[in-house]
Amino acid sequence: MNKNNNNTTLAFIKEVALYFMDFLETDFHKRRLPKRSIHLHSKDNLLVGLGLNKYASFNRLIWETIIKNFDRNKFSLLQKGVYRAEIPKNLLNIITIQVNNISEAQMSEVVDRIAEKIHEAATLFPKDYEQASNYAVDKASTILKKHLVVPFVQKLEQPLETLNTP
Repeated sequence: MNKNNNNTTLAFIKEVALYFMDFLETDFHKRRLPKRSIHLHSKDNLLVGLGLNKYASFNRLIWETIIKNFDRNKFSLLQKGVYRAEIPKNLLNIITIQVNNISEAQMSEVVDRIAEKIHEAATLFPKDYEQASNYAVDKASTILKKHLVVPFVQKLEQPLETLNTP
């Protein structure tokens, strides 16, 4: 009776092992990719993951950390701001060209508009320095964004798309 019980147990273990082997080999879908596939973008095309290939030294350290079972010594080497990607030279060249295309007239116009808002802040809040300062900073940032940042980014969009820069 003990031998029959061992055979039943062995048969059960074989069935369980075959079940998991089949699962690991096919994920129960022989014609589709497993549902465990990795996606770096959401359905709205938002970045939800990060490819580490462009951070060579960081990528190497991550794999060493994983291989060493998240050893504290390796894990402590992961520090913020240490690992950076190189900006492609052609991207830097495009940015330099666009910066050089900003005219003196555009800069003077922006400076004049900001000066008007500072004067307006002083007039509106003559006794409240903090409120006048906040008002002037808010208005200045709006002017900078509207007259420099947004046009600058719009001019960079097309060259970036042609570069196919990630």
